[in-house]
Amino acid sequence: MVSIKSAAIKAVLSGQARGTGNAKVAAFTRALKKTVDRQQRLKPSRDKSWSVRPIELRSMQIGAIELSPVHPGMLAPAVQVVVESSDIEAFDHAAYKVDFEDAQTSFQSQSSFELARSLVIFKVCAIAPVVRNASFLYKLSTRVLGHTLPDSVIRASFFKHFCGGETEGDLVPVMERLSANGVGAILDYAAEADVDESSAPRGDHSEHPETLSEMACDANAAIVLTAIDAAASVAERNPNSKVPFAACKMTGIGKPELLERISTVLVSLRESFNELDTDGNGRLTAAEFVDGLFKAGTTLEASELAKIFADLDLDADGELDYYDWLARLDPSDASTNAIFTGSFTPLDEPAYTKLEGESWDPLTKKERQEYSRMLARASNIAEVAARKGVRLLVDAEQTYMQPAIDHMAMLMMQKYNTEQPYIFNTYQCYLKDAPARVNRDMERAQRQGFVFAAKCVRGAYMVQESRLAREKGYANPIHDTKEDTHKCYDAVIDTILFAKTSVMADGEPSGLTQQQKASKTDIEAAELRRRRSAVMVASHNEESIIKAVRRMGELRLLSRDGIFFAQLQGMCDHVSFALGQEGYNVYKYLPYGPVKEVMPYLLRRLEENSDIMGAVGKQRNMIWGELKRRWGMGRAIAA
Repeated sequence: MVSIKSAAIKAVLSGQARGTGNAKVAAFTRALKKTVDRQQRLKPSRDKSWSVRPIELRSMQIGAIELSPVHPGMLAPAVQVVVESSDIEAFDHAAYKVDFEDAQTSFQSQSSFELARSLVIFKVCAIAPVVRNASFLYKLSTRVLGHTLPDSVIRASFFKHFCGGETEGDLVPVMERLSANGVGAILDYAAEADVDESSAPRGDHSEHPETLSEMACDANAAIVLTAIDAAASVAERNPNSKVPFAACKMTGIGKPELLERISTVLVSLRESFNELDTDGNGRLTAAEFVDGLFKAGTTLEASELAKIFADLDLDADGELDYYDWLARLDPSDASTNAIFTGSFTPLDEPAYTKLEGESWDPLTKKERQEYSRMLARASNIAEVAARKGVRLLVDAEQTYMQPAIDHMAMLMMQKYNTEQPYIFNTYQCYLKDAPARVNRDMERAQRQGFVFAAKCVRGAYMVQESRLAREKGYANPIHDTKEDTHKCYDAVIDTILFAKTSVMADGEPSGLTQQQKASKTDIEAAELRRRRSAVMVASHNEESIIKAVRRMGELRLLSRDGIFFAQLQGMCDHVSFALGQEGYNVYKYLPYGPVKEVMPYLLRRLEENSDIMGAVGKQRNMIWGELKRRWGMGRAIAA
């Protein structure tokens, strides 16, 4: 520990140091660095060689600051500096500010050629007709010229900018370069799949008419495992790298049309709880369960329904609450799959899962077997990720498949997030029901004893979802305005951050059962799980990121408290690298794979993300300003 006299800090915070906010922090960092360099007998280093952040606030007078080397050439370990000052709170607030205007720092790791290429790419992306017709233009070029020439051009330009490479070997130098700038990587094999339009009642299947085979699903699962291995391997080679992440698309390891079929049943049964609960007491009796499904026209016998209820009722008290109901509905479970094999009419069907004829066909034996194999693949991927210390992000999909994906993600979370947040589910906040789903899943995690983890995004299927709603004649699940989406996103992030610090009035964590409250050990365990809950703020919206950083300061939360930020590779570098320089846990989403297979991902990003295109305008201007600085154009013009 190194002690710094409070007078030195007061000199900075009282305005004797030039600048405000981050400028004061930078000045304070220099003063601390000099002392640390002397203490550690290191040569004086450049200002940007250290990142500084508060790591503890024990009182208004005493705090601690961590300085960590952020350049690979510096071998000194992180140093904790004890600070004694009545002005520690003022410094604390200053430290929770990030400068997104420093182009020189943001682009210092990129060559002028790379910046110039980025500038050209962003200018092309700013041409609205090109963006709107990107899919058509790519298909036309490959139809006329074949894949060789178009893919070669894309590989050297757009692919090089937005992706990590085609193979696992290509990823290593990219990840090491990010790590040198305080940025981690989320590996994602970005092949896309959807369902044949003729094989399901609601899905949009025009982009991918082929249906995945079981062998293809096994191959895709193996690719995800390879990404997990690559993430773990790079982390092992670089001790200063961030916690490794990998992404997993459930539509790659299972048939999308099956996910849609199961989603329809799951959502209808979940939403039917209130209809089945005729006395409205929040608990379902066996009689209510059997009578309700009979009224819905189930083809199952009363004895079969009674047995299903008994299997759902784990504590054998003759009743089910909503969270027991959510957790146990599983078409792969022998005790409940009879529900999914009986044909009946949904009791209370959400608009966007409406089926032709107001009913569904029963699942076949083959479909149940396929779903079981998909669960087995997902469970194996989660087990390997947890064992290797890699966090796994389960990607979100279209609303007609999402309920089944949520179900599997929560099952994996329940099994593997017992102590740490290894499995993250993704919540798309352009959906009107996002806040309710987040609150429901947080409550379920607390009640069932596992650590909740969420990646929050605005959403990637807005055009498709809105078109389907118009064509099928149901209410649009997407927020009516962009402003509503922004509000929803910020509210969801705030809810998760606040939940990490909130407790009940009696001092007990929220969401415990009466039995759990009776045990001090259970209370302490629940408190630990709550604090270990994790959230990834996956956004290119600077205002949302600033709000999240500010909220962290208000709640005295730190990056080590399970708070992560993420942006797409090649997008908003001025945000990512600024966060990395300030010591936040920030990541780049790094898609990889053969160009032909990754193209649907790139095209969808272009077409769906108007917010990102807005952010590109600023990044483009910053790149041009940095190039002019490097080339001396500003001085030449001034002369």
